[in-house]
Amino acid sequence: MSSRNEPPSNDQLLTNDFLEQEEKAKRRGNSRFWLRVWGVLYRSPLWFLLFIALFISLLGSFPTDPDYEKSWNYIRGDHVAYLADMIACLGAETCNVRVDPTTLTTNGITLTIYLAVTSYIMAIIIGLVIGIIRANPPKPPQTNSKPLRWVSSFMRLILHNLVTFYVEFMRGVPSIVFILVAAFIIVPTLRDFVNTQIVPVLQTINPNVGNWTIRALDPGTGMIALAMIYGAYLSEIFRAGIQNVPKGQAEAARSLGMTYAQTMRHVVVPQAIRAVIPPLGNDFIAIIKDTSLLTILGVNEVTQLARKWTGSQFTYLETYFVLTAVYLAMTITGSLIVQWVERQLKLHER
Repeated sequence: MSSRNEPPSNDQLLTNDFLEQEEKAKRRGNSRFWLRVWGVLYRSPLWFLLFIALFISLLGSFPTDPDYEKSWNYIRGDHVAYLADMIACLGAETCNVRVDPTTLTTNGITLTIYLAVTSYIMAIIIGLVIGIIRANPPKPPQTNSKPLRWVSSFMRLILHNLVTFYVEFMRGVPSIVFILVAAFIIVPTLRDFVNTQIVPVLQTINPNVGNWTIRALDPGTGMIALAMIYGAYLSEIFRAGIQNVPKGQAEAARSLGMTYAQTMRHVVVPQAIRAVIPPLGNDFIAIIKDTSLLTILGVNEVTQLARKWTGSQFTYLETYFVLTAVYLAMTITGSLIVQWVERQLKLHER
């Protein structure tokens, strides 16, 4: 009989070593498997799949709950309804389009997208001009400068302070407050000035010119308000982008004989715009959401139509769930477009 203190044989040592190595191999295999699973999950757009599941659940509610379909049909507006009807009629022998194309009005999703895109284009123009002005503060003239140079420096100083006041004013006032100010103070004052000072001059040239009839509750008023609000924010983005361009490039362009305008147009601004594409995209998504603020003016964008529908039908759950899905669809689409533009710019730089 062997003693308990007898050392293990060579065969037992080899067996134990083999079992230990086999166990380590299994653990490594399991680790590699879970690492691969984690990598697939990390690279997969799980957040996007959740949104798809949300939209599928919404579409699945249409056959079982007609309140969802009625809310969608009212919120989406005439143009989207007409397009949806035409798509549904593809390949059908008979087609009953519910919307008369001759009586289409701009409201709902169509008006929301129109307000967002138009206001954003106007805001980019305002922001770029003001950003260039604020990125180049006026410098004091030399003591031996000519009087014209003193006048030019003084005018630039006044302009710089005016645009700075505009930016700080817009950043310090809530958006909805300025929308009310624009609708009931700025736009009526501007309308009266145009009708009393500019229209009579134009009528001497063309008698058919009529008065400017824009009202406080028109979509154009909300468009102007959003453009002025976001113009201030975009100006800071452009100012930061312009100031990040190395000064040596602008000095080299001026030394080659370019004027200040040519230097900004061909050298500085293109580089600044490439650098500020991501924040510009974020503000575009934000302006889509902020079109909902125009419901206070009674503009028939999607939020206002949802309020009207709930006020008459009292289907709050279905209507606001559809409204949320509409905004998500627009903002996610805008976000994907911005990401695509960023990828294209990176490929172009490479």
